[in-house]
Amino acid sequence: MGSGEKIKNYESMSVQEKWNVLAAVANLYYNSDLTQSQIAERLYTSRSRISRMLKEARELGIVEIHIQEPWERNLAYESRLKEAFSLKNVRVISTKDTNRDNGLSRIAEATAYYLDSIVKQGMVVGISWGNTLYHIIKHISTNNRKNIPITVVPIMGAASLKSPEKDGLDLAKDLASAYGGKYRYIYAPLFVKNRELKESLVQEENIKRVLELSAGADAILTSVGSIVYKSWSNYLSISTLETLESRGAVGHIGGHFYDVQGRELETSLSERMIGSTLEDIRRCPEVVCAACGESKAEAVLGALRGGFLNTLVVDERCAGRILGL
Repeated sequence: MGSGEKIKNYESMSVQEKWNVLAAVANLYYNSDLTQSQIAERLYTSRSRISRMLKEARELGIVEIHIQEPWERNLAYESRLKEAFSLKNVRVISTKDTNRDNGLSRIAEATAYYLDSIVKQGMVVGISWGNTLYHIIKHISTNNRKNIPITVVPIMGAASLKSPEKDGLDLAKDLASAYGGKYRYIYAPLFVKNRELKESLVQEENIKRVLELSAGADAILTSVGSIVYKSWSNYLSISTLETLESRGAVGHIGGHFYDVQGRELETSLSERMIGSTLEDIRRCPEVVCAACGESKAEAVLGALRGGFLNTLVVDERCAGRILGL
């Protein structure tokens, strides 16, 4: 039977026969450097069918693509974290012989690289704020600018940061610009005076619309804040952070404080917060969290146990500490 006849009878073939045909098509494409159109012409079929067969070959493991990334990864740590927390993707970046600044730079580069692989036209991407995200977006803006129309929205209200370029509003704008997309703002602070004011503001049309977009985001880019690290000391008072710590808080994500088991702490802060809920974050199909350093380990661990993350990019020191805990 000729190759053309094999393709025509593909659907009625046995598993082994299909495997042989897919391997032959993949060999022509990846090893002989024929185009999909050339293969289709040779096998008397359509280019779209060849495309589907190449996709099937990858899905079945006939073709395995390995990309040599420009940084060393700790695959043993990745495997243990993925299994322990049912993570979708894990990147543990080696930071041997590097200081924290260089480690953060590598984490930013690796996260930017991963984000590039998942961003597609028309996506809604939610974003929190902070130093780690600032470095990620700076890397994308400098090295990876694209023309992929996406919509970027903050998942939390604005903060009174000393460095406004690290706030969610500026980060949303910069990330959208890097991908050639558009952005929306939440024109409200993260924490307001009381619950009544919050309920009033979230019904305001512009704020309501952005909150709805962030609640249904296709992907979220975030980090986690550490209570130990006092990462919000320029936003909340030290006494407030110490009170949260005494109640068991280890970290925060998107403005929500949680303990090491991933349980959100019920506080007056949560009642006055404007932004996505933890349930919104859990529902998102792609929550990418980047963190660097041992001081973030407990905060990452709590977020993992709470089911807030499904993709994690961390350095070796942070990963080792998480596994040690």
